[in-house]
Amino acid sequence: MKKVLWVSRHEMTAEQRADLDRVMGGAELLPWKETVTDVAQLLPLLEQADAVAAVLPPELLAKLLTLAGNKPVLRAVSERRATGCIRTLPDGRREQEFAYVHAGWEQLLRMDVRTRRL
Repeated sequence: MKKVLWVSRHEMTAEQRADLDRVMGGAELLPWKETVTDVAQLLPLLEQADAVAAVLPPELLAKLLTLAGNKPVLRAVSERRATGCIRTLPDGRREQEFAYVHAGWEQLLRMDVRTRRL
């Protein structure tokens, strides 16, 4: 069984969990539920992990990919699907409702993020 550092403020869904077990051949989660401002915060748990599954902004994912070295860095992929329901918004407008459904995991292989604050 592989140890996977789960970096998210949210619990992993049952669908994500089952699929992660499939991908990793069984997984024990090491959860990090705090907001990440510096990926170096994750180092103590990252050292214990065989892989990382993270929900982070692109610039932090890029830094995490470097910090993780040879350990796989994964992120969940979701699909937006119509539920068939119509929602009424607080201002009275109506819109179609959508649900986000787990569509798989992907491994980040390379990221090059450059930003400029405006």
